[in-house]
Amino acid sequence: MDVFEREQAFSDKFDCSFPYRNLGEAAALIEEARSISANAAFCVLYQIACPPSSAEISRETQQELLTMWVDSAASPLAASIVIFARHVFNGGVVTTEEALALMHQVAAADGQYAALAVVSHLAYEGLEGDEFDMIDILEQQIRTQWHEAPAA
Repeated sequence: MDVFEREQAFSDKFDCSFPYRNLGEAAALIEEARSISANAAFCVLYQIACPPSSAEISRETQQELLTMWVDSAASPLAASIVIFARHVFNGGVVTTEEALALMHQVAAADGQYAALAVVSHLAYEGLEGDEFDMIDILEQQIRTQWHEAPAA
């Protein structure tokens, strides 16, 4: 099984059923993700940063999960994305320029689709109208760039 298949199988394990209220299970998923790939780790971060409304996760629990995640993160992108996430979690205003700059930083890490999803999702917080379009356009450009990049 290649890395992409492992990432997909891993993500399928908790899709729509992330253990927000069981920190032990959440920690185990964080560690398992780290053993697979940076992209798998960002899949977990996506669940933490963008829970479904049905999860009814408190900001305190979300912050605790975020801390658990960053403490085991190995990606150079982790620190910047976590700072961005904490800012959004705390009700901070996200400027379009900040969001686009972070998306460009993620773009340099070829194939980090889950990291890009985290940033673009969080970027929507506090943005309006045309700003959504700018985020969407850049996200699509990055995905196209990664898809068209020659295999190493």
